[in-house]
Amino acid sequence: MQLDTVFTLASMTKLLTSVAVLQLVDRGLVTLDTDITPHLPTLAALPILTGFDAANNPILTPRKTPLLVRHLLTHSSGCSYPFMHPLLDTWAKQQPPPPKDPSSGPTVDTLFGYPLVFEPGTSWAYGSGLDWAGKLVEVLAGTDLDTYLATHILSPLGLPATSITFYPEHHPVTTARLASFATRDPATGRVGHHAGKLALAVTTPTRAAFGGQGASADLNAYAAVLHSLLVDDGKLLSAETAKALFAPLLREKEAKAALRAAMEHPEWVVGVVPATGEYDWSAAGLLVDGDAHPYRKRGCLLWGGAFNLSWFIDREAGVCGVFGTQIAQPADPLVRPLMEAFEDAIYARL
Repeated sequence: MQLDTVFTLASMTKLLTSVAVLQLVDRGLVTLDTDITPHLPTLAALPILTGFDAANNPILTPRKTPLLVRHLLTHSSGCSYPFMHPLLDTWAKQQPPPPKDPSSGPTVDTLFGYPLVFEPGTSWAYGSGLDWAGKLVEVLAGTDLDTYLATHILSPLGLPATSITFYPEHHPVTTARLASFATRDPATGRVGHHAGKLALAVTTPTRAAFGGQGASADLNAYAAVLHSLLVDDGKLLSAETAKALFAPLLREKEAKAALRAAMEHPEWVVGVVPATGEYDWSAAGLLVDGDAHPYRKRGCLLWGGAFNLSWFIDREAGVCGVFGTQIAQPADPLVRPLMEAFEDAIYARL
């Protein structure tokens, strides 16, 4: 690993997509309470999976509640992942294999066009909302998400288009610096080279730019994005719109209760999430909404990515940081103490 190594970001991509959506808010193209279904017909047509009947057939009901921009950003839309939700996992295992058509490639519509698991705004479930949000950016901005990222996020910060991209294979200099993956041997605890392919890391020329998981980045560039948001320099967002990054955005008490229940046992989360019960979700990530943490301040924003990467921005404390590995097992229990030590050191020294 070098300082210019390129990492597969997984869910650390979500922050970038959230910034892109808030830029659309700045441009007056949407608000956080815009109903997005006219722009995303596949998502608009998805039913809600409420359970299974006696014959194990799925019970699907039409969605009745408007689906808002805010719902996509805060994981309160009803979009989940099959591996994160039991009902959706059962439903997915009943489906026939997808057609093997390399000419079409996976898209947001084909990869995430499965049922919702609740009415928008009535609960919280981590899922594909930011992938749909990325497609919303493409529809409203009239360009693909990779080009949008380069033009509206990287360029204002003086960063090259190759520093964060959804298509590292298009840039030889980026591909040459792309980190390989590692796997921890459960018997010995040692980390070694991962020889196989990983679903999130497979690159194909025809795949969509997935706003919830698909980017690769030089972490110097990612840190530059964090720093811009930390100091509120106006290069990415207006000061007024940027407030949505650091303010609680779960308005419905049921959604907030479901999030806090999910964080009572945060072993699934990549990063350090003490069970303080003081969390909310902002437009871009998990938000500290209280004063129980030993050093994180109220309004501290944080999240991570499956391959044991994490980031945080704490405006009140005046610090931000990004931590990267490429260990394949999500939420590796031996990496978490390193993340905590890194964050402790940043707060202690700065």
